[in-house]
Amino acid sequence: MPRILIADDSPAIRLLVKRHLQTDGHEVVEAADGPEALELGRNESFDLAILDQLMPGLKGIDVLQTWRSEGRDFPVVLLSGVDDHHAVVNSLSEGAADYIRKPFSPTELKARIDRILVTPA
Repeated sequence: MPRILIADDSPAIRLLVKRHLQTDGHEVVEAADGPEALELGRNESFDLAILDQLMPGLKGIDVLQTWRSEGRDFPVVLLSGVDDHHAVVNSLSEGAADYIRKPFSPTELKARIDRILVTPA
């Protein structure tokens, strides 16, 4: 069973994503802000992390950059309500596996996660 971290300051987004992922058989761990996500990623093992770009404490991209600098290489998907082409390009160049704009379709999120989890590292 894949283990996925979902980090978003919106409880509603976390609940939506968690329900869909659990329905697909994934184990889900939640974080409400950037610092909590950073520590979970440092101390626990994940097959994938889904990070909101704009979280209190640390942005999703900052969490991603820190993990990469520390050698943590599990796939990371960034979520954002901001429609910014430069943020997308920057996130992908920093090592994000994908970048999904809010609002998103749960079926699209599922398809993207499934693609990432079956793609060999």
